[in-house]
Amino acid sequence: MKASNFLQLKIYRRTFFIYLSIVIVFFFFIISNRYNNARLAGQQFFSEHMDRAFSQVEDELDGIVNTIDNFLIRLNSSPMLKKDFFYFFGATPAEYTEARLRSGDMAYESYLGACDNLVTDCNYLIRYILYYCEENVICMEYSQEGYSRCVRIEPEEGENLCRTGYAYTRDIYLDSVYKGKISFVIDVAVPIEKAFCRQGEIAVWMELQGQGKRLGDMLDGDVEFGEITESGRHLGVVALTSGKSGEYFYGVNASEKYSYLVVAAGKAEAYMRTQIKELWVLVLGLLLTFILITILYIRQFSADGRFLQDILHSVECARNGSFQRIRVGKRRDEYAVIARQLNGLYEYLEALIQQKYELTISQQRTQMQMLSSQLNPHFLYNTLERIRLRALRVQNMEVAQATANLGLLYRNIVKTEPVISLEKEIDITKQYLDLMCFLYDDQFFYHCDLKEDILDILTPKIWMQPIMENFFKHNFREDESIKVIVLTGEKCKEGVRLTFFDNMGNIQEGQLEYLNRRFTPEEGKKEEEGQDGVGLQNVYHRLWLYYGDKVKMTIRNNEPSGVCIEVLIRDDTEI
Repeated sequence: MKASNFLQLKIYRRTFFIYLSIVIVFFFFIISNRYNNARLAGQQFFSEHMDRAFSQVEDELDGIVNTIDNFLIRLNSSPMLKKDFFYFFGATPAEYTEARLRSGDMAYESYLGACDNLVTDCNYLIRYILYYCEENVICMEYSQEGYSRCVRIEPEEGENLCRTGYAYTRDIYLDSVYKGKISFVIDVAVPIEKAFCRQGEIAVWMELQGQGKRLGDMLDGDVEFGEITESGRHLGVVALTSGKSGEYFYGVNASEKYSYLVVAAGKAEAYMRTQIKELWVLVLGLLLTFILITILYIRQFSADGRFLQDILHSVECARNGSFQRIRVGKRRDEYAVIARQLNGLYEYLEALIQQKYELTISQQRTQMQMLSSQLNPHFLYNTLERIRLRALRVQNMEVAQATANLGLLYRNIVKTEPVISLEKEIDITKQYLDLMCFLYDDQFFYHCDLKEDILDILTPKIWMQPIMENFFKHNFREDESIKVIVLTGEKCKEGVRLTFFDNMGNIQEGQLEYLNRRFTPEEGKKEEEGQDGVGLQNVYHRLWLYYGDKVKMTIRNNEPSGVCIEVLIRDDTEI
């Protein structure tokens, strides 16, 4: 018997489930608390990473702005470079080249060369240099590899280019006279992506002058940046959200100096690895502790549980008529006291049953012999045999066979043992039905459909034939209609169900209720003692004498015509 079988007992199952519930609640409380702490630590780590990245971007942009300021200071302090600048400012490329050739300054450093050096010093993050003068707008466009081109554009186009990055603008004066302005458009996206997405598993949403752009999309578009509230965008908060493939931290950083907003999102597991490992160690430790405590609990109570199950099994066996002693051994507890009391009770019951057993068996045998003797006119054997021989002399094979069947039927009734198999009982019933087919020729047919797995069941003999005889006695009418009797048998959930039905009439509802009330041990015995003949109550009483309370018999009308009698022999487990 398994140690866990003690859970089948309510007294231990309830205690165990209470203990299990307390452990589970405690387990999840500890795990939930530690997970929240791990999440807070992960948020802190993520926030520090975002702050460092933001500072890196700000520092890089500050360096670019300082480089531009130094460039402008150098421009103003160098007469030749300043002169070349004003050749370029407001002129077309052709006009600028012509002015340089005319002035004879080709040997000196050109302004365009200085701009190339500026872009190189700024890591090619200056995308455009826009020159606004009274006549037109000149755009110097630089690629990320350092290539440049100079074109004249419309002012509106220049404003659109300024919105693609951070525009650092300075006014241009010549001898205190305002000549226009120059704007250096710095690509903010590159330093942001480099700083925030350096470790991977980061997605960034950048907003610059009202326009948004997604950077470093390493999360397959799982993060919905539009769900971040407007209030949260300006507080620099770090919060947790869920996507299609897990949880994410997101944080907000806004630069007032350079007018951009960065919303960064990263997988929570990437920032909680250390804490998650510690959490797993805790989970395994708690789980191991729980298992050890549970094993001790089972060892403590499994012995009592097995002993109590032995007591319950003994009581169940006693209910079925088998008294099994309980082995007490060296136990001295309350269970042992109960077991000893039950063993004493079994000894008393066995002595009492032994006194009543022989008398009861003798009475049942006498009753069954009396019932069988009602169908046992032994003197008919020789007469039937003589009738069969005379039928053979006149070549009447049908009468000879019917006579032989009748003799065989009565011989089985007289000489067969009181208890036979269900298969043998059905054979006797078929012999009777074959005789009825002979008597009523083409007006009567019968059909038997019984499953093979019930044929070996033991049963008292000669109880089906009286049921068939009852159909003919009460329902048969001499007319031209076809009469049919069907016998079925199969195992069901309750036990074995045998059904007998015909198509030869119906019984009134009041009579049905009366008959069903008679199918009890007490009423069946009254019928047996008070009337001659073999009736349905007689049949029920014979079955009850053998099967006891395991048998149930009912009668009802068979729609659309006929009567149905059902006999249910329940399994021992159903009693």
